[in-house]
Amino acid sequence: MKPIPIYDATAPVACTIDATDFPARLALLERMRASLARIERTDHGLLLHFTPSPAVEADLRTFAIDEKRCCAFWGFAVAATAEDLTLRWDAPPDAAGIVNHLAAFFDGDSPASDLAALL
Repeated sequence: MKPIPIYDATAPVACTIDATDFPARLALLERMRASLARIERTDHGLLLHFTPSPAVEADLRTFAIDEKRCCAFWGFAVAATAEDLTLRWDAPPDAAGIVNHLAAFFDGDSPASDLAALL
């Protein structure tokens, strides 16, 4: 059974983050990538797997809340078990290009600042 999308297709694909919040958000993305165990592409976005730790889980939950506030079109779900910690990151079809860039970021070593124009 395929998961039901959790994004908001009615929200514009736009980011309203305040410029003063951007450096902290980019630093959080860098920490997330450093903690990433593996990445999966899904029908609606990404499923990021992390080694479970309280600090990483706190970062993921903070990220999901803060990112949803400025980019209402995203859908996020954090799930934690003893063996796995995941961030499901869904996007509407109109944001497929952004998801491709995010996948490349998490799979590579380019700086998070390269994502600035996308988020």
